[in-house]
Amino acid sequence: MVRDVPFAESLGLVVLHWRSTDEGLFLKVRGHQEEVRLVSRCGRCHWIVHEKFASGGPTLVVTCHACNEQMTYALEGRGSAR
Repeated sequence: MVRDVPFAESLGLVVLHWRSTDEGLFLKVRGHQEEVRLVSRCGRCHWIVHEKFASGGPTLVVTCHACNEQMTYALEGRGSAR
């Protein structure tokens, strides 16, 4: 079962794996058995996603395609399914 997580409540999530589908952005996060789906403040679930690899560690940067709201998460594990 997938749980919807409002974007404002997602601060501090550590992402182990992510995938994007027509239904939204799904994250497997540390401490949760099921995937979570991000829901933007504007109610949309369409995201622009970037994995960034820097000296401080990998991060996942997500931006709402509709309202440009943005959040950065720590990225552990394998990242996206390729």
